[in-house]
Amino acid sequence: MKQCTIVAFGDSLTYGYGVLSHIAYPARLARQLPQQEPALSWHVYNSGINGETTREALRRLEQSVLCHRPQIVCVLLGSNDSALNEGQYRTPWEYEQNMSQIIERILASAQPETDFNGGRSLPLLLTPPPVIDTDFYPFTTTDRIELYSDIVRKLGESYHCPVADLFSAFLQKKEDAETYEALFQYDGVHLSNAGYDVLYELLEKKLLELLRSPIEG
Repeated sequence: MKQCTIVAFGDSLTYGYGVLSHIAYPARLARQLPQQEPALSWHVYNSGINGETTREALRRLEQSVLCHRPQIVCVLLGSNDSALNEGQYRTPWEYEQNMSQIIERILASAQPETDFNGGRSLPLLLTPPPVIDTDFYPFTTTDRIELYSDIVRKLGESYHCPVADLFSAFLQKKEDAETYEALFQYDGVHLSNAGYDVLYELLEKKLLELLRSPIEG
């Protein structure tokens, strides 16, 4: 494989709401992955849209994601699906159905010019992170998001797709309340610079595990 195209697909956590553009994880991937694997030609696209749920994401999958012919699609959705906002809430059943369709359509996207993943695009699923449970932003809670994260893990097993468990990585920080709260912006939902550090460390490790096997083999 001489090049790797990655599409970051999701909502405001992918877009980088409330942080400088270079802090959002897609920009950091584009900046740092070439240092890790300089033999590859890297193309990273940020296809995150603020406020989006799996319903809208599914509708734009072809024109916003698969059109780039990616080797890997990082899928981070669920925070908005779980929120009790009018027009955003998607039941766990709909969320699972939408995610299943997203995964299946990514896996069906052929990449004949590469031997990565047998010439097919690969979904890399991320569980949505927890939140700070306060009255300031009561539309979603950690308990609600946990259910959606469980669905992501289950789908990863069912479709044999890699999963970066962001939910668990954040909960590990909860033992220190000050450190945990520092991972979020003022609303307790969107990630701070420190939160994106946790996301990036987890995601980069997973990506390099996926890529280095075919590269070194």
